[in-house]
Amino acid sequence: MTSEKEIILWSKVKAMKKFHQRLIGMLGEPQPTPEMAFWFPFCKSIHTWGMKEPIDVVAFDKANKIIEVRRFICPNEIARFKGAHGLIEMAAGNFWPLEKWIGKKLRFINKHGELNENKHFDCCIAIELN
Repeated sequence: MTSEKEIILWSKVKAMKKFHQRLIGMLGEPQPTPEMAFWFPFCKSIHTWGMKEPIDVVAFDKANKIIEVRRFICPNEIARFKGAHGLIEMAAGNFWPLEKWIGKKLRFINKHGELNENKHFDCCIAIELN
């Protein structure tokens, strides 16, 4: 459940934990919609080799606080995020005011509540606005 001071940012999130998932990333996935995102735990850089469309990326630290937002990373680029503990990729042009929320904490939620980071779950991601 989410509280009154929490917003679900992406309701369809795929955890990219396996080597082949991380290597291929969004390439083998359907065209992302605004409610979709791809979570790369324990990751501080991405590549967009072979992609056809730009993407937006959110970097967060070990406390799950947003530390950086980069918009419209073009195909065939490499992006590194200093201090990142994980990344979230999504279709470019995401409508959330993510840059205003730098320093806010993300929460990874499965159907049964809090997400255990040691397991692979498809989940949703919320932001704590308090």
